[in-house]
Amino acid sequence: MKKIVFFFILISLLSNFFLGQDQIDKEKEAIKKAIMSYYHEGHVKSDPKLYEKVLHDEWKIFYLDKKGQLKIADKKTYMSWYDPKKVDKTLQWKTEFFYIDVSKYLASVKLKIGNQKFGYIDYFNLMKIDGKWWIVHKISHSL
Repeated sequence: MKKIVFFFILISLLSNFFLGQDQIDKEKEAIKKAIMSYYHEGHVKSDPKLYEKVLHDEWKIFYLDKKGQLKIADKKTYMSWYDPKKVDKTLQWKTEFFYIDVSKYLASVKLKIGNQKFGYIDYFNLMKIDGKWWIVHKISHSL
């Protein structure tokens, strides 16, 4: 009898673990889709309207300039760096995910985005707000 009870407890614990992992995997896919659809495509098309859909209004980027000095830009400033009229259609953008870590409604992502001329390593902090994943913070360095 003890073996049967233990077996059912074990099955219950394992199913809860795998159900939880399934949800985490779904969240990772949702994050990846948001980043590819809006952040990656924002770079490809140099279109700030795409960033509107994934960068939270309070979003900021922290980076080091060529002299190693810390620079901080808000969403409005960042979006001003992009103009669809000036897009270089010869660039072939690629985004590679190194990891996506999810903890309930928080996530962290490390990725590489670039093309044949330049590239970046980006670290994002994301929050799931009202059922949608938003990038709330970015640190970045060029390659």
